[in-house]
Amino acid sequence: VDTLLYNAGSGLFDDFENTSAEQFEQAWRINALGAFVSAQIVTPAMKAAGAGNIIFIGATASRRGGAKTAAFASAKAAQRSLAETLARTYWPLGIHVALIVIDGRIATPASGDDERLIKASAIAETAYQLCQQDRSAWSFEVDARPYLERW
Repeated sequence: VDTLLYNAGSGLFDDFENTSAEQFEQAWRINALGAFVSAQIVTPAMKAAGAGNIIFIGATASRRGGAKTAAFASAKAAQRSLAETLARTYWPLGIHVALIVIDGRIATPASGDDERLIKASAIAETAYQLCQQDRSAWSFEVDARPYLERW
């Protein structure tokens, strides 16, 4: 494996009081634990090769919680912290670990050409470009948002 793109994400978007411990844990398992296990699987071969890419697809929620994001925001924050830990551990070994922070909703075939949405192909291009960066100027965190997003 030359590149791991971890794009699994899940979270309940509901009031804190309506979020069960099981729902909270499930969001963490998918966003953080899944990323952890996936990285553990690929890093031995990447270390042996002295090269590789691990890209996590994150969310703005990893930086700030919202009224209905108790499960999602904390799970994405755990994922972001894991990514940063891995970057500090594996960059010196030639493995580029990066995080793409998605700030906005992602377009689907049903949404048409709504310019307020992020195209999946544009996110893929961002991930590809991260994998092409020269080691002398690696990026850790890149934001991806549509130009109409209010941030």
